[in-house]
This record gives sequence, C-alpha cells and structure tokens, in this order.
Amino acid sequence: MTAHLPANSPHLRLLDDILIRTATQAGFETASILVEDGARGVFIPLPHNGSHSSPLRVLPEDPLVRRALASTEPIVASDRALTHVSPRETDFARVVLLRVSDPGSSPVRLLLLGDSRPGVEFTTQHSTALLALRPLVDSAALTVLDAEEQRRRRRDLEHGRLLADERAAVVERLDDAVATADTMSAIVRVCAELTGKAVVLFDLRERMITAAGPHSAGRVSMPSLGTILRSYPPDATVGPKPIVLSAGPATDLVRRKIVTPIVERGELFGWLVLDEHPTPLRPTDEYTAARSARRIGSQFLIQRRIARVAWNAKSALTRQLVDGTGVQEDLAASGEYLGVNTEAQRVLVFIQVPDGEAEGLDHAMVEHLENSLGVEVLSTRGSEGLLLLVESSDDVGSVVSVSRVKTAVAQATAELCPPPGLIAGVSSVCEPAAFSRAYREAREVVKCMDRFSERSTHRILSVDDLGPARVFLANGDVAALRHYADDVLGPILVDDPGCADLLRTLQCWFDTGRSPRGAAHQLGVHENTVRLRLSRVRAMIGLDVVGNAADQLSIQTALLVLRFQGHPALAVLDRREEGEMGLDHAVGDRTGTAVSPPGCDRIRPGANRPNAG
Repeated sequence: MTAHLPANSPHLRLLDDILIRTATQAGFETASILVEDGARGVFIPLPHNGSHSSPLRVLPEDPLVRRALASTEPIVASDRALTHVSPRETDFARVVLLRVSDPGSSPVRLLLLGDSRPGVEFTTQHSTALLALRPLVDSAALTVLDAEEQRRRRRDLEHGRLLADERAAVVERLDDAVATADTMSAIVRVCAELTGKAVVLFDLRERMITAAGPHSAGRVSMPSLGTILRSYPPDATVGPKPIVLSAGPATDLVRRKIVTPIVERGELFGWLVLDEHPTPLRPTDEYTAARSARRIGSQFLIQRRIARVAWNAKSALTRQLVDGTGVQEDLAASGEYLGVNTEAQRVLVFIQVPDGEAEGLDHAMVEHLENSLGVEVLSTRGSEGLLLLVESSDDVGSVVSVSRVKTAVAQATAELCPPPGLIAGVSSVCEPAAFSRAYREAREVVKCMDRFSERSTHRILSVDDLGPARVFLANGDVAALRHYADDVLGPILVDDPGCADLLRTLQCWFDTGRSPRGAAHQLGVHENTVRLRLSRVRAMIGLDVVGNAADQLSIQTALLVLRFQGHPALAVLDRREEGEMGLDHAVGDRTGTAVSPPGCDRIRPGANRPNAG
C-alpha cells in the first residue's frame, strides 16, 4: 500500500510520541493506528516505533471493527472479541477501538489500544481524554501516510527512470546487433545476453531456427514448440505481446516461459521463447522479448523480399538458359551474382499441371527436389506449366541421374499434389547449349501422355522411355495412331491369355535392351520360352521383331500407344513394377526408376478389328 519511512523519520517519531501519550492518558500500555488496506481487504498497523511491519491483520467484517466504524465513541472489549487473520502481535487482556478518521475519508483509520492487565477499568475520564486526543492522533497518522505516499511516488519515479534506462539500453543493443550483423541469430543472441536466459526462435513448422544462451558456450535445452504451445492460455489471442506461461502440474513445463509470437503486419512468422533459466524472470525480460520479436519480424519480411527478388532473378535466368536468348558472358555474370553454375549439366523436367494449381507449386517442388537430391534446382513458371532444371552430379552416369530425378519428382508429386492431373516429361542429361532441345523433347513426352490418356493419376516419363517415336505420337492424328497400333499388332490383340503373354514378352524384351535373358528374368520364364514367343509374334503379325530395325520401331511405337491407352496385358507389368518400387501409381522404366503409369483410357482388346483372332 505504501513505501515505509525510515526508522529515524521525524514523522514517525512524532507519531510515536503522540501514541505513547494517548496510551498513557487512556490507561493502556500500547497504542497503534490501524489503516484500511483495500487491495488486501484487511486493516494493518501503521508503522511506528521503528517497526516497519507487523503480523497483525484485522478483518473489516470483525464485529468490534464494525461497531467502531459506526460509532464516534471508544469501543471497549476483550482481545478475544477481535478477529485476526494472522498471529497476534501481543496477547491483550482488553482492547479499545476508536475511529479517528472522519466519515467518508479514505483510507479508514482506527486507533487500537491494548493492555495485558486484566480487570483495569476504562473510565469516563479515560474516554474523555481519548476523544480529546483523537484529532491530534489522526493528524499525525495522516502526516505519516502523506509522507509515505510521497516516498512511494519518489520511489516509483526512480524505478521508472531506471526501467526507462534499461529499456533504452535494450533498444540500443538491438540496434547495434541489426546494424552490425543484420541476422535473426544475432538478435536472438543479444536477447539472451540482455536477459541472462536461454532464448530459442521457432518457425511456423515448429522447427528451431536459432538458439542462444546467456553465455556463448553450452547447448540450449528447450522443450518442443508443440509442448510449449499446449500450455498457452486457451482464451489468449495470438498478438505481438509476450505471454508468461506458468510451470507446474497443470502444464508440461518445468520452468516458466515467456512466449512472444513473431507478428509483423498482421502475419505470424514464428515464436520467440525465453526460458526462466538460469536466472529468474525480471520486469524488463518481457520488454526485451517483445522488442526482439519486433526486430525478428522485420528480418522475416526483409529476407522474404530478398528471397522473392532472388527467386524472380533465378527464374528469369532459367528462362534465358532454356530459350538460349542470352549472351553467354552475361548469363555467366548473372549466374555468378546469384550463385548459379550456368555451366553445369542438368536434367530438364517439364511439368504440366491443371489450371490454377501451378501457383506455389514451383517453390515447394524446388525445395523438395533440392532436399532429396542434394543438388541445385532452377525453375520458371509459364502459361503451359512448370519447368525445372535439375543439376546432374558429376559422380554418377546419365542413366542414373535421370532415374534419380524421375524418382524424386514422383515422390514430390505424391506428397505435394493430390491426384489426378500432373504430367511430367524428363529429358536426358544435357549441356546448357542443349536445353532448348531438351525442352522440346520433354514437351513432346508430356503431349504424348496428354493426348492418349485421361488425367486419373500423376504420370511421369522420360524422353528415353519413348525414344524417337515420341515425335510421331505427339504430332500424329490420335485416331490414326490407334488404328496404326491395331494394324501392327492386331492379330495378337485378341482376348486370349496366350496373346497377352506375347504382348508382355514383347514389352519386356524392348525394356531390357532386346535381351532374351533379361526378358526371361522379368517374366519368370526360360530364355527359350522368350525366343519361342518372339518367333510366334513374327508368324502372327508378319514383322521380324528380332532381325529388322524398321519392324522393331513399328512394333515399339505400337506398344507405346497401347501402354498410353492402358492395355490390360501391359498394365500387369506396370502394377508389378510399381509394387517392386514401393511407389503408388508407378510404372518401372528400363533404368529401374519408379514413375507414374501412362494413361487410363483403356480400350477393349481387339477393338477396331472385328476380324481379329
């Protein structure tokens, strides 16, 4: 309630002298002033005799107190009639209560007289003397109260000045950290030094971005952000103000935490958590956490702007590399400024996505591929889709690089894009001078898949999967191509199990580089069985699949059409290989890479050939 005066204060000495004289005149041993403490709801003694605290606390609801407040006369009673909320300072045999403050004045003041001598009579003379001294007693009490109030105000002013100095020091240190290092880790480190506590910065994914302790050495120990936020008050709004989370059985926290959301321009970027270790919380800790959070929020905005500018610059550079429109020296200079190796060999990926779904996919796809492959990935987005340039590692061959890229793209699409709808074409590994050709080839692959199959699942194929036939498939008439496949393979497109085995044998033979042993291994049969089936194919369709390169191209092109259409006999191979690779919606290619199956536009075996069989 007040700031107590020192023991040698003249105001206290005056009050002490008046109380001693009052007790003597009233025939009591001691006298004290009880002052109403509205904040705690009790009457407490006003310090005197050098005593700055007393355990005596009297309840306002006490019947004796109520009688004294309602009367202008002294109220005499035994001490047992006075209700205490704390141990008695002295065991009195009798007490007298007298209201000395005027009605309506605040705080209410009572004169308490106490005596340990039982049986001593309180006479009319004592009462008259007490009433005569009441104004003097109250005046002395008011003087002490006023002096204590002045002392409290001076103390608050001094405390405010010191607090302002500390806050100014906080702002100055944070300004120096931003001017010197201009990083979030530097701000967190200064926050830890100013508070003398462990500080951790989390992002929205609950990942720890940076941490710092009060000393440069040592590891910072902090619960997960999920554990901390579970103790967040359910009715608290997420704003820029720090919140002190309690520790104890009701929460999962061992120590108290100051949690400050990183909010800038109404957007939440993360959380700054200050641990009450190794020192207790101080009044300036919340201020330091709030100011640090504001600086970190500004850093988030700045870094996002920088990242956006760098992303746009890289996107423009990627477009120039693919178009081949820039001067090589200029491209190299731009790449050096952006940290991009413009001389690296890369695999080009062209992704066609449904309208309205490309927004944000480029960032997520690049991040996923860079994390899974550990190489640099460039991207640019156009009206037709998304284009990626994936750096090829020098320590692996071209076939392995393409295989890894296809697998990573398949995993990324499964995680980032709910089916159906995504089509991707993957080029071979090529030099920067060949990016334009690689883009055309990857687009042809995508066009083939788009023309011959419905978008019921993600589909990913490479240029090598289709070979030169992709030009024919991408630009020819769809109906004519379907008739072409039926004309070439019609005799074995009948609804007969033996013919289905012939189709699967043909496909495996081409997939394994025209190897009877490789095809036999995939099919689980003997090599001679493969050779017999190929001979039977020649007898049925009239084309030399083993010895004539032109016939091989015709048959392989027809098989591609059937696979795009999802022919049941070839779909069995697709399902078997996707089970081996462990990827949903996958088709194995000759490199062993799991990719998505081409097409669901299934046709009835023998369709368009009523005389087949």
